[in-house]
Amino acid sequence: MAAYEASVVIRNALLFRPLLQKTDFRVVPWTTFTDPEVARVGLTENEAQEKFGATKIQIYRSHFVDNDRAQAEEESRGFAKIICAGRKNEIVGAHIVGPHAGELIHEVVLAMKLRLSITALGSMIHVYPTLT
Repeated sequence: MAAYEASVVIRNALLFRPLLQKTDFRVVPWTTFTDPEVARVGLTENEAQEKFGATKIQIYRSHFVDNDRAQAEEESRGFAKIICAGRKNEIVGAHIVGPHAGELIHEVVLAMKLRLSITALGSMIHVYPTLT
């Protein structure tokens, strides 16, 4: 995060108005490297309810116990939760608790940065069997 903020400061110090950049704190991931790992990006469920209204958000959950790779590695404790809002079901937040959560969150970070819908993320073809 510090490197990102520094690059914005340097860019803005050296360049002129049309090339100035603002920091984007909407999509800042973090991970706590515990057992299990905990990763998060964007809004929490409560923050999304406050911002958009409880009836305007959708919550999607997937449990590691339902994932073939997690079962094969006997690491099926955990879940992923994606929070979406608006007509396009844009991803506004995500939480992952479980093995490799810090690795898994990056796909959601990219989807949020590009303002993709949950449908776009779900339409990707993934290697099988993987945790993603």
